Amino acid sequence: MDIFVDWGSTNFHAFLVQDGAVVERREVAGQGILSSFAQASHAVRSEDFSRFLQQALSPWLVQHPAAPILMCGAIGSREGWVETKYVEAPAGFADVAAGLYHFTAEQRGCLGEHSVAVTAGLALEHRDGRHDVMRSEEVKGLGAVAHAGRDSALLCIPGTHCKWLSIQRGRIVDFHTVMTGDIYAVLSEHGSLAPLFRHAAATEEEGQRLAAFDQGLDLAVRGSDLLVDLWQVRSRELHAADPPRDLRAFLSGILIGHELRQIRVLYPAAREILLVSTPGARQLYYRRACARFSLSVGAEIDSETAVCVGLARIRATPGGSLRRPA
Repeated sequence: MDIFVDWGSTNFHAFLVQDGAVVERREVAGQGILSSFAQASHAVRSEDFSRFLQQALSPWLVQHPAAPILMCGAIGSREGWVETKYVEAPAGFADVAAGLYHFTAEQRGCLGEHSVAVTAGLALEHRDGRHDVMRSEEVKGLGAVAHAGRDSALLCIPGTHCKWLSIQRGRIVDFHTVMTGDIYAVLSEHGSLAPLFRHAAATEEEGQRLAAFDQGLDLAVRGSDLLVDLWQVRSRELHAADPPRDLRAFLSGILIGHELRQIRVLYPAAREILLVSTPGARQLYYRRACARFSLSVGAEIDSETAVCVGLARIRATPGGSLRRPA
């Protein structure tokens, strides 16, 4: 029996896994490392992380006292429980497994005899000198490709920071982060555009939402500048003959559309992607945007499946076995 944890900036997901199959799952929304733990000092945070994990997983830990805990995500970042050193790309399962960080008894705190480890994340320096990093998406990306029965693909993993990964022969050779989700949150909740979203009525009709999203996509397809297009959220709402019926969907269309424009510049030869996402509006938006930019979606893989397959493969890889507590 294994316990897998995907602990990100905003949410906590845990899975009880037996022979590669998920037996039970736990999700605690709003208990990400930035949303609930960032204000405390590092020493206090470490104790808080240990106590929260013990409480969140209590039934599993009691029933399976020998179950090791393998985590990925922002929990291994500077703001997390421990800051792990990144593995350098290109990297595959063996490299990620070799980079596992194993917690000491002091760091495990109240988790006692349970073995605890966290993946290191991935870093890359592009040829033009830009740097990029990720934590958990390397697990999801490699897991998604393995689940799809492939060894090479271009992947899109939407989120607060959307990740695009190029995997070749089972190794992540290139990736790019696009802050689409972050920018959406800032614009819709702060600044001069935020009142529009607070006062706008929500659109429940999917057709109206998609039509508004497509209006935003249209702006990106035409090739204007993102900063210029963003002002259309305000001006079209006031003056357009056919104003967007759903401003949030319209803003999503602008941002995701410009994201896809840039991806087509970075990967001009790509014709197909794997979409790794939780089913819902975001997944639908990305599928729709990909179609507009001549990218077919070869498969849609649920994030839960991707992360569990990825962690299971890391666990089974030589070098990825979890040590007994020291």
